[in-house]
Amino acid sequence: MIFGVDSIIALISQYENIALYEYLTIFVMMLLESIIFPIPSEIVLPFTGFLIALGKINPLIGVTDAVAASVLGSVIGYYLGLFLGIDIFLKYSRKAGFKDETYYSGIAWVKKYGVYFAFISKLLPAVRSVASIICGAFKMDFKKFVAYSTIGIVIWSTVLVYIGFSLSSKWISAGYDISSITPYIILISIIVVLYLLRKPLIDLFKRLRHH
Repeated sequence: MIFGVDSIIALISQYENIALYEYLTIFVMMLLESIIFPIPSEIVLPFTGFLIALGKINPLIGVTDAVAASVLGSVIGYYLGLFLGIDIFLKYSRKAGFKDETYYSGIAWVKKYGVYFAFISKLLPAVRSVASIICGAFKMDFKKFVAYSTIGIVIWSTVLVYIGFSLSSKWISAGYDISSITPYIILISIIVVLYLLRKPLIDLFKRLRHH
């Protein structure tokens, strides 16, 4: 990844007394991450939670800011994949830190799970950054893509922001730990969230599938 913990914290905190700057920085970073850029949302989002805990940004606006940026970035990525295809990204994205295996695993998943891949991929580190491009390249139904992606984005963003909020003053030391244990934290958190939301999610998926 190009952006590490130190650089992300420094960028978001540069003008710590200007909330608008922090909202804008979070929005831009989550937007770029959702298109293809190697910016770890598992650092940006928990740090957003940290800023919420300090009272520097509004919790509702902070989460909405991150979710809206991710949805917009996903839509942009979708259209890039739709019009350009995957091959061009395989050629150039290596320089940005992505491995071909990331694309190939995503391709295998979308072939196996169809539109559900748009949801699942938003809960997976690395793959989530290229998922929209893959969905676009496979000409996935746009409305279903947006619906499923948004559900995944909301879950991912809420869980990670809450982790950052909970860690609060321990953020800096915990931030380094998150880099290595994020998959386990997220997996456990997502399982709990999905279990609690299983009935409404199942009903929603059924409705989306019949449209």
